[in-house]
Amino acid sequence: MSDDLRGRPGCIPILLILVIFFSAPARADSGKELFEKECAGCHTIGGGDSGGPDLKSVTGKRPADWLERVIVEPDKLTADKDPIQLGLVKKYGGEMPNLGMSRKDAKKIVAYLRDVSPATPSSGAAPPAEPSPKAAETVVTPELVAQGRALFTGGKSFVNGGAPCTACHGFGISGVTGGTLAVDLGNRVEGSGEQGFRAMLTSLKFPIMRRIYADRPLTEEETTALVAFAKDAVARKASPSSNYFPAAGIGIFVCLLVGLTLYKRRVR
Repeated sequence: MSDDLRGRPGCIPILLILVIFFSAPARADSGKELFEKECAGCHTIGGGDSGGPDLKSVTGKRPADWLERVIVEPDKLTADKDPIQLGLVKKYGGEMPNLGMSRKDAKKIVAYLRDVSPATPSSGAAPPAEPSPKAAETVVTPELVAQGRALFTGGKSFVNGGAPCTACHGFGISGVTGGTLAVDLGNRVEGSGEQGFRAMLTSLKFPIMRRIYADRPLTEEETTALVAFAKDAVARKASPSSNYFPAAGIGIFVCLLVGLTLYKRRVR
C-alpha cells in the first residue's frame, strides 16, 4: 500500500494536511471575544450602566469566584438569595439570563476584565480607552408613543414579522397586560433606563428573544418607538399627576362625609 501511495505524488501532502487539520485543537475564544459576543450587549467597561452595571474595575469590587458564578449560573445565585445578586436584580429590574457558559469561559472573561480595567492601575499602565459615546436620548412624542404601544401589544405588526412583545411580557406601569413567560418590562425599564432598554431590544442576549428575533430583527424606527413608549410610561408613573385619581377619590369621599354630617344636623 505504501508503494501505491509513493506512486501518487499529491496523495501524501493531502494526507498530511488532513492529519494536521483534524489533530489540531479547535481555536478557543479569548476573554475579549467572549465578552464582546456574550456580554457587551448589556454591559460596558467604563461607558456607564446599560442593561446591566458598568463593569469597570469590577474585579476589585467582587471576588473572582463570585464573578465566575454570576456569569455561569446567575439563576442559581438568585435562588440562593445571594445579597449582592438580589440587589442587582432589584436595581436593574430583572435577573441576568443564564447563557449556558462554562466555568472555563467565565474565567477567561474575568481575566479579561481584570486586564482591561484593573482595580488599581499602575502608573505605567496605558490610560483606559475612552468609552463609546452614548446614543442620543429619544425625544418622546404622542405619535411615537402610540406607535410603540401598538407594536408592543400587537396592534401593529413588526416589519420583519417578529412576535409582539405581549406574547411574553407585560408592562404593568402602563396598564398593558401580557404573557408571563418573561419578566414584566415595566420593572426592567425602570431599573435599566433608556439605553439599557434599547440594548436589550437590539443585543438579543436573552435566549428566548434570540430564538424569536434572530431572523426577524427590529428596525431602528421600531426600537425607537418602543423606547418612547417605555419612557413615557415611566415618566407618567413618576409624575405627581399620577396621584391625581387617588387624591380625587379621597377628596370626593371627604366632601360626601361633610355633606352627610351637615344634612343630619339640619334634619335634627
